Amino acid sequence: MSTSAQKNTKPAQNNTINIHHANSLNSDKRLGDGAQRLIGNVELENAGVLMDCDSAYIFKDNSCHAFGHVHMIKKDSMDLYGDSIYYHGDSRKAEMFGNIRYLRKSLTLVTHHLLYIADSSRANFWDGGTVTDSATVLISKRGTYFMRKRICAFKDSVVLTNPSYVIHCDTMAYEPDKQTAHFSGPTHITGKNTNMYCVAGFYNSHTGVSDFWHHAIITSKKGEKLSGDSLYYDKKKDFGVVTNNVSLTDSIDNIVIKGEYAVYTGADRTIMVTRHALMDQLFEKDTLHLHGDTLFGYNISMTDSNKAAKTPKLLLAYHHVKFYKKDMQGKCDSLSYDEKDSTMRMFYKPVVWANENQMTADTVRLLMAHKKLDVLDMRHNSFIISRDTLASKEDSLQFNQIKGRNMKGYFVKNKIHKVKVMGNAQTIYYVYSDNNKTIVGANRADCSNMLIYIDSNKVKSITYLDKPDATMFPKKDIKPSEFLLGNFSWRIKERPMRKEDIFKVDLP
Repeated sequence: MSTSAQKNTKPAQNNTINIHHANSLNSDKRLGDGAQRLIGNVELENAGVLMDCDSAYIFKDNSCHAFGHVHMIKKDSMDLYGDSIYYHGDSRKAEMFGNIRYLRKSLTLVTHHLLYIADSSRANFWDGGTVTDSATVLISKRGTYFMRKRICAFKDSVVLTNPSYVIHCDTMAYEPDKQTAHFSGPTHITGKNTNMYCVAGFYNSHTGVSDFWHHAIITSKKGEKLSGDSLYYDKKKDFGVVTNNVSLTDSIDNIVIKGEYAVYTGADRTIMVTRHALMDQLFEKDTLHLHGDTLFGYNISMTDSNKAAKTPKLLLAYHHVKFYKKDMQGKCDSLSYDEKDSTMRMFYKPVVWANENQMTADTVRLLMAHKKLDVLDMRHNSFIISRDTLASKEDSLQFNQIKGRNMKGYFVKNKIHKVKVMGNAQTIYYVYSDNNKTIVGANRADCSNMLIYIDSNKVKSITYLDKPDATMFPKKDIKPSEFLLGNFSWRIKERPMRKEDIFKVDLP
């Protein structure tokens, strides 16, 4: 029997699948008692869900199987297209096959196998799917779209692509309306200028704001790497805040800056690091460890900025600054290191220890050459002191001393070998005989300028550049406590003897 089905104008009162239209309707006994076959321009409805197709079977258990140009419609919620569908009116579940497209405003989901659950307004896929909106393409093997919440949840080999970046992760929840991706599991974000990594976080492509957690890392194309447990970053402002286990690595200059809190400002190309702040710089087989309450890095850029790449970096350290290197240590209140001239400048009560020598002045400059100590430039009230290692324990105040207005110390293989004293030069050094076993006396000299050569941390010779006033005092006339030049200060208790000591606070 064949008939033309008429449109039902009464709204459905239950979950029964209602026939609105079909060109023909037949009973098909091959499919069981009560099965109906609808052919041509089929229109069905179930509790607010409309379905169009070329043909369909409706079964006695309130289910249907539809074929050809299937189109499901739910007002203000979805348009769902596919090749075929099995739908059950009581459970309001639909399983769709073929070339599936789900449309909602600017969002499109494309897959081959989908389960739609009307009561919970969600759609699941398992065999790979692609979601696109106005700016994003998102691919994954499995996923769920929650229609009421307007959230896409994806799992397994997730890839999100937009013009600015590509995200690879294991799990992602994407909010198309907000253009925000929430991800968990190892996540890699590749951009034009930077690469990012984290284990959890979110990224908003509209605002450019991201927040990454657990081993978060940003790497620039030039080699800088900024990492921490938590990393907030505003791409548009090029501004970031990093907390806990902060690390900024400059692979070109072998510098690593660490701390527990950092603020990065791309507009100024600066980074501020505090809370246990530390800078490590590799020098051949040794490393310089420097600590201050706060470290500032200038001309630091996490983007591909030619200007930043060509501008020498500048490091500033403020308050309670100490540094440790196996053959050199130092302390001051504030310090700067300028890559432009490879010079470290120390301010306010600076002191440098190099092997047995303690060196102080109002300001101190350390010049590097080929990542080695080259020149120590001391300005105003310059003083070099070394304890006389041949003195007896009773003579604990027996020191070799060099004093002057300004001094320059010259290094060979990171050891001081020559000192030039300029203005008001004074020296005291102890003289020995019998292969440095017997003390002869102490030589004291005053001169405007002098040149001192040092070997194995001991004075080898002194060249007086002007007429000197020199006196050799015999051993019997020496009282070490009286052989100390003016403003003598032995600061050995402040010296960091190992890397960990740079974090110690010296008592007044």
